[in-house]
Amino acid sequence: MILFVEYVVEERHRSAYLEWVRREPERWRGTELMESTSQPGVMVELRRVADAEEAARIEKERREGRSGWQAMEPWIKGGREGLRIWTFAPVAGGFSGTNQTEAYS
Repeated sequence: MILFVEYVVEERHRSAYLEWVRREPERWRGTELMESTSQPGVMVELRRVADAEEAARIEKERREGRSGWQAMEPWIKGGREGLRIWTFAPVAGGFSGTNQTEAYS
């Protein structure tokens, strides 16, 4: 399973956000943190989770701003409400091929 977190860091706060990210490497362990190349400031975090319970625990922690996550809320467009979080599970059969159109034909 993957926990997917998406938010927009406002341009005026981008430097502060990036500095915070760099100061807190432990916070990002096991997380792929990426920024959109076509929409600067749109950030996504991808984190593998063992199960739905772990995903729910992490989501709750993020939404409630616990464990220091509240520090980033002022930089996110819309504040805490601008944080979007989804959990994704593998498609039945575990399809992971490179030509996905074959899986849906």
